[in-house]
Amino acid sequence: MKTTLLAVSVMLASTAQAAPLDASTFVGASTPLQTALYGMRNYSAPVLVNGKHDPASYMAAPRLPAWQFAQVDPTGGVPTFERQSAPATGWHTWSRKGKVVVTGGSAARSDRVYTVFNGQQLVAAIKEAGNEPKIIRVVGHIDLRWSQNNTVFKEYTSYADQKYGGSINLPSNTTLVGINDAQGRPARMTGTALLIGGELALAPGGDPEADFKKWIKDGKDGEEYPTWTRNIIVRNLVIDTPWDVNPEDGGNAYADGITVSRGQNIFLDHLSVSDGDTPESLATGTYKTRHDGALDVVRGSDYVTIANSYFANHHKTTLVGNGDGGRAWSDEGRLHVTFSGNWWSSVAARLPLNRYGQVHMFNNLITGNVMTKETDVKFESGTDARYRSNMLVENSYYNITGLKLSEFCGKAIKGKGFIGFRSSGHIFTSDRAGTNAVDGQCGMARPDAANLWTPPYLYALQTASSTLLAVPAQSGAGKLK
Repeated sequence: MKTTLLAVSVMLASTAQAAPLDASTFVGASTPLQTALYGMRNYSAPVLVNGKHDPASYMAAPRLPAWQFAQVDPTGGVPTFERQSAPATGWHTWSRKGKVVVTGGSAARSDRVYTVFNGQQLVAAIKEAGNEPKIIRVVGHIDLRWSQNNTVFKEYTSYADQKYGGSINLPSNTTLVGINDAQGRPARMTGTALLIGGELALAPGGDPEADFKKWIKDGKDGEEYPTWTRNIIVRNLVIDTPWDVNPEDGGNAYADGITVSRGQNIFLDHLSVSDGDTPESLATGTYKTRHDGALDVVRGSDYVTIANSYFANHHKTTLVGNGDGGRAWSDEGRLHVTFSGNWWSSVAARLPLNRYGQVHMFNNLITGNVMTKETDVKFESGTDARYRSNMLVENSYYNITGLKLSEFCGKAIKGKGFIGFRSSGHIFTSDRAGTNAVDGQCGMARPDAANLWTPPYLYALQTASSTLLAVPAQSGAGKLK
């Protein structure tokens, strides 16, 4: 397989000479811990919340997985990749102060290295370490519906119970990794939303938008606004997107598999994200939307890389930016995100959907079927460049059953309202089109000179044909040891 190193950045001499900054140095004493309520069940009854979450919508998860609980760490606690910093390719390596090394918890003291086998141990580790560098090693199966060392199971009872009791919120300077169990199975999280950060006001009961706007109006640096979560590494985990027991309404669920919200310098790698044992088709009655996003990067988040990951059997899959004009105050000039080496397989849409983001995608694999009657896996749309986004998409492979070459544009790649879009070097194949080299530009406007950008990092750009073989071999959980 031939791989060429593409140098795509011309740095200023001053920054080129300087050593990269440790992302942990961006975490100040004022950075809040957003962990107080998370992971704590309240077992409340369903109630309307701002006119949403009708109690009549309540439906417990109709199917539970085959649990793979563990009691023993097969590595004997001997680390392999746990202390690694994030690699030097992707937007996570950058900041407004120059080049960055995302260290996560790599500098953790020995008493800040945890091996956890259940949800309560995971929550306790987070609360004990706070913003200190920490490494959390997950073995087996995490599900916050289980308690007492995975011996007592209780389904979420309401939206409020699931929102707080069914979520893990990672604070700054964290490395969270899955350790393959004695049978070689990757660690898994079910019924549990993984949160990285959150959009907060400066004080309880305040308004996050008003507080941030005042901060800027007062001449203060938005980077110093004290609610950022920074310097996170998450690797080698299976994430089953949560079944929403009490969704917002008939068309909208609440919980994502992973949400990055007001987070910076985040590296997500070798993840497998899907609906697991609870596909949307199991929903009955009026309230048939039971999942939200698989992985969302939203609310002003910045400098994020999603690499070597596998997304399957999900509808609204990957989102960058969760609103149009009403989010300019937080998102304009942010949402720098890289997607590389990922495989979207049998997913419906948002690969990704991008608002505001300066998104770089290269060497990804997209496989799907537009003809199947199985709604859980039917391909609807791929990359979607939306409001004020600016995208660079390179050398991906599309294998979409039932799609004609004339339908590729508008289906696999589409957009509207964006600032600029550049796409090249792809392969598209299907039973109705054969195999074709396509640029994927699809008549979409390139950025003008004022909005033309180059990724500020080096990356190894493979051909699209090489991607077809390389990505399945290395994407997803269980392949990082």
